[in-house]
Amino acid sequence: PWMRFFPYRDRPIGPHPVPMWEADFGGYDNRHRWSEVRDFIEMEHGSLSVLIHPHSEDGDTADHTKNAFWAGQVLDLKLEIFSS
Repeated sequence: PWMRFFPYRDRPIGPHPVPMWEADFGGYDNRHRWSEVRDFIEMEHGSLSVLIHPHSEDGDTADHTKNAFWAGQVLDLKLEIFSS
């Protein structure tokens, strides 16, 4: 499958301030599907706050800020966890 879905987390984890679930592209070879995923999330997020970010060589802080895409309310992430 070109998308992988992970179990729901019922508590905040990492920089995320609220419970969450994660999906990813299942591999770098699927990066060309970015616009398809973004467009779907933009249309279907409803009242959810959705963060889409890459796993780039720019590092975690950049991936969760300047490289990130939000649909819905932008949440304040706990970015200080990346400074260690």
